[in-house]
Formats: sequence, structure tokens, C-alpha cells
Amino acid sequence: MTRSDVFRAGDVLNGYRLLEDFRVVGAGLSEWSFAERGGRIFFIKRFLSPTYPEDDAPGSERTKARKRARCAAFEAHHRGIQAAMAPLTTYGGNLIATLDFFRVGAKYYKVTERVDVAGLQPSDVAALPFSSQLVLLKTVAHSLKILHDLHIVHSDLKPSNVLIKRTELGYTTKLIDFDSSYIVGNPPPPEEIVGTMNYYAPELVRYIQESAAPSELTEAADIFALGLIYAEYLTGTMPAFDPAHHEAAIAVLHGQQLKLGPSRAPAAVTDLVERMLMPDPTARPSVAQVHSTLMGLRSGPAAPAPARTAARAPLPVRRPVVPRDRSGAPAARTETSAPARPETPGGRPSALRGRGVRIAGGRAGR
Repeated sequence: MTRSDVFRAGDVLNGYRLLEDFRVVGAGLSEWSFAERGGRIFFIKRFLSPTYPEDDAPGSERTKARKRARCAAFEAHHRGIQAAMAPLTTYGGNLIATLDFFRVGAKYYKVTERVDVAGLQPSDVAALPFSSQLVLLKTVAHSLKILHDLHIVHSDLKPSNVLIKRTELGYTTKLIDFDSSYIVGNPPPPEEIVGTMNYYAPELVRYIQESAAPSELTEAADIFALGLIYAEYLTGTMPAFDPAHHEAAIAVLHGQQLKLGPSRAPAAVTDLVERMLMPDPTARPSVAQVHSTLMGLRSGPAAPAPARTAARAPLPVRRPVVPRDRSGAPAARTETSAPARPETPGGRPSALRGRGVRIAGGRAGR
């Protein structure tokens, strides 16, 4: 069984009894299921890459040694992030961190708490009263602050990684998926960058183009992505920009200023979000400043903000460098792979086709 890694409902992996067969996530680079252990139900994810070469696996010893080295780096990354987050995460908290990470046979598995989600999309959040929206803004900022206090960049912030859970008083958020996280200033090489291009920060695009140094990738990249999420929560859509640029980050790199559309939010929130979307990372507020500003607001109703328009005329488009692997083909890694011309949430084809890029895929309701 471990050689083929065929596990079915009822089988036990490292003490976790599967409640369902594994299902494919997104484009098929990972699978997930639910499992029971000690009376609790957990979310369990199986990575389809990398695959650990066991002694009787095909291939030369040199090839297997190279694959084992890659697996060792993969293990070290996941165990390092898990250890760094462990002191500040608890079962039932708003950071859904890794509870267990292990290998069975050739495959790696990750276990997290299961979350019953409300199924709200950003457009649904935009229809809520501002008092409910504010709670969501505050809770996700608080979760990200915990991460940033540890000098960890989430690196894959997007709506599908912010689970919205119904509570007795309304809604709250749970932050998930730290597989792409890294310590500030120590990102993976450009060819190994993963994430969702719709929420890339401008400096991350420059890093993929090899025109930004690793030290430039700080917590501010998360702030830009969070600003885009906030914009969707408040207005139901991304800030407007010239569609010729395809991605918000590319529009910003071409001089466009991102402005929010009409919403129920007061001017203090609109101004805060627009500062989170500044092109200069050092000009963006920290997550502590974001959280403090939100905590200082009253949640009563606010008048709709006036309609706003995109600030600048379109500039000539300079296409990003397309990162490729050694064979010359665009490389891809992670749970959901990008199509040939990935689309933004609004249906626009993407201009950025970097190495290891993934798009927003289906969410396994935790």
C-alpha cells in the first residue's frame, strides 16, 4: 500500500483514520481529505510533489540522491515554519497552522484543524453591513499580525486562504495555508516562487523578473495582497486599473494608483486600504498599524463613499520576463497550476506567467 500510496476511507495514516477517499485539489498537484484521531476531525492534505524515492524505487542512485536532497529541503521548510508558529498558535484559534507533518511511503502529508466555513465569497462580504465587514477586517489583520510578529511572510494571501466562519455573533476569519511562507528577507529562489499572481505585490513581480533583491521581499508584500482582499470585501471587486496590465501589481509598476470604488466603509478605512496598495513597500502601513487603525473605528453604519475612478491614463505595457525551467518551458509547482493564460477573478487574462506560479483554485472547505 505504501508503495502505490493508495489509501482509502477507513485506512489509517500515522494514527489518522481517513473518513473519505482523497480528492484532487485544483489542477491535481495535491489532494485532501478528512481524518479522525482522538475523537477530533482534521483536514489532511497529501502533497503529490516531491515524491520520496524509497530504496526499491526506479532510477539510478545518483538520481535518487538528488530527489532525496530535494525532499530534505522540503521537509526542513515545512518543519521550520511549523516550529516557528507553534508557540503562538492553538487549536481553535484564528491561525490554522500545521498540527502534524509526516511522510508515509513516498508521499508527504500535512494535518490541520478542520474549519466549517460559511461559504461567503468577497461579493457576499461586500453586501454585509459595515459592522460585519469590520469584524472580518480586524480578525484577518490580527492573524497576520501574529505571523508578522514572528517575521514570517505568508506569501500567498488571497480570499480562498482567508476562511470565513459563522459565529453566534456573526462572522470571523481563519487564516490558512502557510506552505509558501518564508522568513523575512529569505524567500525561495525566483524560479521556485509560488502563489496567486492576482495578489502579487509589485516587488514580488520585480523579484521574479530578477530586478529586486531577496531583501526587498518583506512583510509589506503581504500588506499589498491584504489591501486587495480588503478592497474586494468592501466593494465586491478589485480596484480599477487599466485591463491592458492584467494584474494589479503590474498596473502599479506602470504608475497607476489603485483606488477603491464605492463602499459602506468610512473614509478612514478607504484611505487605509489605498495606503496598503502603495507602490513603495516602505510607504505601506505595517499590519500592526492596520490592526490598530481598525480597532479604533466604530462599527456603526457609514454613508456610501462617492464613486471613484482610476487615476491615470494607461502607460505602455512592458511584459514581465517569463521565467522558465532548464528545458525552456514555463515551470510550475504547487497545488493548483496556472493555465496557459490564467485569468483574474474578473475574467481578465493574466500577463504574468512566472515560474512556479499558481492561480486561485478551488477551496477545500475546511
